[in-house]
Amino acid sequence: MSRFHSDAYKWSLYEKFRNGFTLTELCEISGVTDKPLREWFRHIDSQYARSTQLSVKSVQQENEHLKLIVQQRQNELKLLNEIIAGIPEAQRISRAYPLLKIYGPNQVCRSLCIRKSNLYYRTFRRPEVTVYEKHNQELLPVIQEICDRSIQRPGSENIRQQLMGQGFTVSKHKVLELLHEIALQPPSKRECTNTNWQSSDANLLARQFSPRAPNMVWVSDITEFKTDIGTCYLCTILDLFARRVIGARLSLHKDTSLVLLTFRDALEVRGHPASLLFHSDRGSQYTAHEFRNLLLSCGVKQSFSAPGVPYDNAPMESFFASLKVEETHRFRYAGISDLTASLREYISFYNEERPHSSIGNLTPIQAENNYYKEQSTVKHIGCAPFACKK
Repeated sequence: MSRFHSDAYKWSLYEKFRNGFTLTELCEISGVTDKPLREWFRHIDSQYARSTQLSVKSVQQENEHLKLIVQQRQNELKLLNEIIAGIPEAQRISRAYPLLKIYGPNQVCRSLCIRKSNLYYRTFRRPEVTVYEKHNQELLPVIQEICDRSIQRPGSENIRQQLMGQGFTVSKHKVLELLHEIALQPPSKRECTNTNWQSSDANLLARQFSPRAPNMVWVSDITEFKTDIGTCYLCTILDLFARRVIGARLSLHKDTSLVLLTFRDALEVRGHPASLLFHSDRGSQYTAHEFRNLLLSCGVKQSFSAPGVPYDNAPMESFFASLKVEETHRFRYAGISDLTASLREYISFYNEERPHSSIGNLTPIQAENNYYKEQSTVKHIGCAPFACKK
């Protein structure tokens, strides 16, 4: 005859099994065969494992939620501390007095970014008026009078000189501090604006770095190199079709004449091409009237990169990066003659031996020669000799 066993009874047998009783011993105690015992214990194990997983998952979710709340509170406290730090300490201390009895000095000082020693000093040992404050109280009305009399024109140094003329000993920093306290600002110079370029100077190249033929687009830029005697500047011009260096000059001075001479070298070697576009950044050397007039007289259109956007002249930047990584960063140069020899050798290597992925892994000279062969035109186009301008 079958017997009904409650869950509590099954649980008591399960606990005995977990405490070391064997199935045989439990069968003798309960009068139940081992098969139902195994089923009971397997069922209890599955329920226990499921409840444990659920409880662990809920604890993890709660933990993540609490971490998020803590992070939000920390960000809020950081923001409040930055705001509080901008308030003068005297105002923070005056606000701290009524809070001391409620929250205690430790929490108040931490929350208001106040040193506890300063709070105690102002609360218990501070005299009614310090020498520092008395000096400020004497200066403030005099400064205000000077500003009113001059319709707030004089700067801090002018005010300091007038105060010293009246017998006060005061620094420029102190004058600025007191001007700030009475909400006055000394006059300052206007920001300089860049007038070297006009909004009409457009980027005609528009990052179209693959012209159909040589002498359609030239790009140029200036970079600097360090030597033991100082800084040297290299102006380079590339023909964008084959990325070929067609003009390069080195100088101790970064001026308009460096660009003029480099451009004239390229013009002489390349035969004064027609319908040429010359692209560069908006440096003062390229926006100078003398250089722009030279381009105009040669019938050359001028194109400019956007201010602060080197990607508009990416091929030129790429050339300088290769030059520095593959050549100049490997050596130390005693002077301009050593640097000139190194640059001359690299430019020759760059034009004649170094393949470029942008032109089908050909060298610049190979790419140009292939073009003229396809055009059935026998034409020798050279490269301006590397020049050094001291």
